[in-house]
Amino acid sequence: MHPSHPSRGLSRVLSFAAIAALLVLAGCGRESKLAPDFAFNFRCHGAQYPASETAIEKFVASHGFTVFNEERVRRQYNLPLYPLAIDGFDKQRRILDFRGINEKSGDQPIPIASIYSVGLYSPPPTRHDKRLEDAIFSFVSGTLKCEISNVSRGDNDAGRAAFFDKVYKAEQKRIGEGMRCDKQLGKTLDTKCPS
Repeated sequence: MHPSHPSRGLSRVLSFAAIAALLVLAGCGRESKLAPDFAFNFRCHGAQYPASETAIEKFVASHGFTVFNEERVRRQYNLPLYPLAIDGFDKQRRILDFRGINEKSGDQPIPIASIYSVGLYSPPPTRHDKRLEDAIFSFVSGTLKCEISNVSRGDNDAGRAAFFDKVYKAEQKRIGEGMRCDKQLGKTLDTKCPS
């Protein structure tokens, strides 16, 4: 396959964007660190595994977020990366991110479980939205019926505002570009989408 083939280009863009977002949101040094307002891990078992993408998308949209099921788009082009990757942003400039990571036992190539995470980020200085944070917790534990662990709440001071702005703009751009390649939306696809 030629290096400029569109599917390879989208794969590189989405993979790089996902890795960059993880590094940015996890923080690589004080100057590039953002703490989530609210975050936790969760595991889904039995009939609740895997976590319902449809339910997550509906939940995110019902709270006023523009929703992007990044992993669904990757699967449409045979470029899967995660078990789950659903992102959203809203008019208050908040970011809501659901992710799933496969765990493998030893050298077995088949995933035996997935660990999911959710993170909510707001523009600094942090103003916690307790109602939304509680709704996220209740949704995962009650609607998805998944086991929650490692709950954390963080704060970012006003000194992180410019950095957050960069992250937010990059996230909006990435989501917009990805949505233009989503076959499920029934819209004309971007010419840069894989064929």
